[in-house]
Amino acid sequence: MKRALYIFAAVVALIIGITFGFQNNQNIELSYYFGLSWTAPLSLTLLVSFAIGVTAGYLASLKMVVRMQRQLVQARKEIRQAEQEVVNLRALPIKDVL
Repeated sequence: MKRALYIFAAVVALIIGITFGFQNNQNIELSYYFGLSWTAPLSLTLLVSFAIGVTAGYLASLKMVVRMQRQLVQARKEIRQAEQEVVNLRALPIKDVL
C-alpha cells in the first residue's frame, strides 16, 4: 500500500513537472562571472538548478554518512566481541563455593 502511494505521488509530480515545462517554455538568459551567459528555457534552468542543489546537499552530507557508517561498523564489532565474551563465560565450569 505504501509503495502504491509513493508511485502515485511520483506520477503526480511528474505530470505537474511536465505541464509546468510546457507552460513555461520561454527562454531566459543567466549571466555568470567573467561575462559568461547561458540561454535556456525556464523549466530547464529550474531543473538544472534543482539538480545542482541536490548534488551539493548530497556531497555536503556525505562526510557525516561515512562517519556514521564507520561508527556502525565499530559498534557491530564491539557487539560481536561482547557476545563472544558472554559465550565464553557461560562455557566456564561452575566451581563450588564451599
